[in-house]
Amino acid sequence: MKAPITFLQGIVIAIVLPIILLIVFIFFSNYNTFGLVEKDYYQKGVDYQSQIDMKSRTDQLLHQINIYNDDEGVVLHFPKVFSFDEISGIVHFFRPSDPNQDYSVEINLNIDGLQSIGTADIQKGAWIVKVFWNHQKNEYYSEKRIFVD
Repeated sequence: MKAPITFLQGIVIAIVLPIILLIVFIFFSNYNTFGLVEKDYYQKGVDYQSQIDMKSRTDQLLHQINIYNDDEGVVLHFPKVFSFDEISGIVHFFRPSDPNQDYSVEINLNIDGLQSIGTADIQKGAWIVKVFWNHQKNEYYSEKRIFVD
């Protein structure tokens, strides 16, 4: 018959086992990386009120821009009430699952108020298209969730 664990063995196990578990925890935690959603997260938090103001200004417009997917990519369609040569800004493609894939494109509309941005080179999945645009010294913000096939 096997002898039960002695008092001394129990003390050693009670001390050594948590130390081993702590070492294993530290080892595995060093190899896990947790990235922030945005690289400059804190500054964007401070500047968030200006984005709220831009979104509010955009919601007050009678005609909204249309952001949609087609076979070639993402299309921005500005209503004809705007003078297209006075529109400038940035289209930011935000990947919620991997911030390293985020990228931006400048707004460059054609004479019909359209801009097509190809999505052949980006990874398939969920994206958020954020459009920061200016028209006649007013700043606007529009956003649309899309899925790239």
